[in-house]
Amino acid sequence: MFPHVSSAHPRPLFARHRRLIHASSEAIIGAWCDPALFTSLDTTEPHMGVTLSIDPAATHRASITLGTPHGDTQERLPLCVSYQPADSGSEQYVAGPVDDPDAMRLCLALSPTLHLVASADNGSTTPRTYCSLLFGAMESVVSRQWAIQLVVDALRLLAEGLAERSAVG
Repeated sequence: MFPHVSSAHPRPLFARHRRLIHASSEAIIGAWCDPALFTSLDTTEPHMGVTLSIDPAATHRASITLGTPHGDTQERLPLCVSYQPADSGSEQYVAGPVDDPDAMRLCLALSPTLHLVASADNGSTTPRTYCSLLFGAMESVVSRQWAIQLVVDALRLLAEGLAERSAVG
């Protein structure tokens, strides 16, 4: 479906957000691969200080802007978006530059689990998936001191949007 992401430029972990989503891995991956998920973050919180941008017509054009336009610090950097299915050692590319040494990396790691639901037919199962949003950057590219809280807030809101888009009805 998507080409494998090169690990030629590994990023140290910069921020992580973990969330249980009541949906199958397939539904979550489908929502993750939709560029509208990322643009909705800026629409929801326009003054938060993090803007994710993916051009749906040319997904190699993806970036992250840290800092508000009128703030003291603003950096716009390339962003590589990927996901890692459960029990898979490889990331699957979604958008952004794959081998740019200055690109930040945003990866969704999936770990599905089953949830028993009491019902008239002696219990059924509904899919639930633990999702970890992992954000990596080279420390020389972005200042960890001011950016970490911006990124943590953005990951939380992105996880909420992902849960809404992929929830089991």
